[in-house]
Amino acid sequence: MMDIVIQALLILVLRIFGIAISTLGTILTVQGRKLPAILTGSLSALVYILAIAQVVNHMDNLWYVSAYVAGYGLGTWVGMILEERLALGYAEVRIISINDGETVAAALRKAGFGVTEIYGRGQESPVGIIEAIVPRKRVSDAVRLAEKADERAMVTVYEARTVQRGYLRPDRRR
Repeated sequence: MMDIVIQALLILVLRIFGIAISTLGTILTVQGRKLPAILTGSLSALVYILAIAQVVNHMDNLWYVSAYVAGYGLGTWVGMILEERLALGYAEVRIISINDGETVAAALRKAGFGVTEIYGRGQESPVGIIEAIVPRKRVSDAVRLAEKADERAMVTVYEARTVQRGYLRPDRRR
């Protein structure tokens, strides 16, 4: 019985690791990072083969099947946490301000963000539209600064798939 439990735990750990890596690989693929995506995809496939071989050879073992299924769910969760912590790539932060567009832009520039200001017309009045491409690790900093400068501003964040040229300061560690 102890061997079965140990083997089930191994299957569980392999699935968690494999799915977490696969989740990162998918994100790397979407971001166009070819070599890292290929490497993570290959590693994920290897881990999948190792885990599934144990389950297929012992389909009558409920422990193995349960560990495989649970590992998939837990691996997805772990992969999402890893991706959130790594925060690879860039995001576009767009702030629409009715009254304080210049103040928002100035606060972001002071913090080292590159900012583009656009002026437009909202439902009832002119608006300032402030756009900044920021490292994903610093999105919360940019949003916090914008909200501090104009608490009524509308803030949206989009994934920037690729970024070429522009004012991008190196990622500063907190």
